[in-house]
Amino acid sequence: MAWLRNVLTVGLFPTNMVLALAIAWWSTQASLSAPVVLVALAVTSAGIVFLAERVHPAHPQWNRSQGDVATDLIHTLVSQATVPELVRLALLAGFVGVAEDLHQAWGGSLWPQQWPIVLQLCMAMAISGLGEYWAHRLLHETPWLWRLHATHHSPKRLYFLNASRFHPLDVVLLYSLFFVPLLLLGVGPEVMLLQTVWIMIHGMYQHCNVHLRLGPLNWIFSMAELHRWHHSLKLEEANTNYGNNILLWDIVFGTVYWPRHTDASSDIGLADLPDFPQDWWGQMR
Repeated sequence: MAWLRNVLTVGLFPTNMVLALAIAWWSTQASLSAPVVLVALAVTSAGIVFLAERVHPAHPQWNRSQGDVATDLIHTLVSQATVPELVRLALLAGFVGVAEDLHQAWGGSLWPQQWPIVLQLCMAMAISGLGEYWAHRLLHETPWLWRLHATHHSPKRLYFLNASRFHPLDVVLLYSLFFVPLLLLGVGPEVMLLQTVWIMIHGMYQHCNVHLRLGPLNWIFSMAELHRWHHSLKLEEANTNYGNNILLWDIVFGTVYWPRHTDASSDIGLADLPDFPQDWWGQMR
């Protein structure tokens, strides 16, 4: 079964990402319900990653529960599903009028709606990624913000479900910086749906316990090979690779960390906060 492992190593993530984006794009042309499509893609992709973690793990010991599944499920419901939607509705209420004023002053849409959808998606990822990059970097480099972001770095193993382990206030900050520029520019719903799918699929694989090798694609996606260094116990390794969904701004600002001679250690977590709570309520406090 060596051939299957090789296929999973190099092909699983790109295939899942391309198919998910293609299905999402088709759904917009077929006028299907975006929430239904997102849920279907999330459940299907989570099932694929779960199975891959069992048959082709990066670290077999990470497949053993550490009493963290319940915590991560709550984070998924709160920080992945509920809080972003509430923030989105609040930002729409607060900024739609501003966006309309900007478009009137400009004499039309600020967004290149006539561009091919792939170029629009890449542009949206780059623009939204800049604010996310600097917010993420400040969350690491500012002590009182780090205490908030430490929730995400508190697990002692990586697997697909803890991609959602964020404090809600962390989500409010990151989502606002992601969404407001796109709202003001007038990005269309099709691009927003595709971007949501990108972020969702990428997050699962970025934190998954699957042995992956993406080669040159690592210079586009901030994928698991690089992101495991970001969860290192050593701050000089963890304070790198800040891109949540793309590596572009790490390249621009010189924060890429990718040793080619070795993989990141399986020992991860919070060296400076060893007693950080592992239950959801404790993390909220």
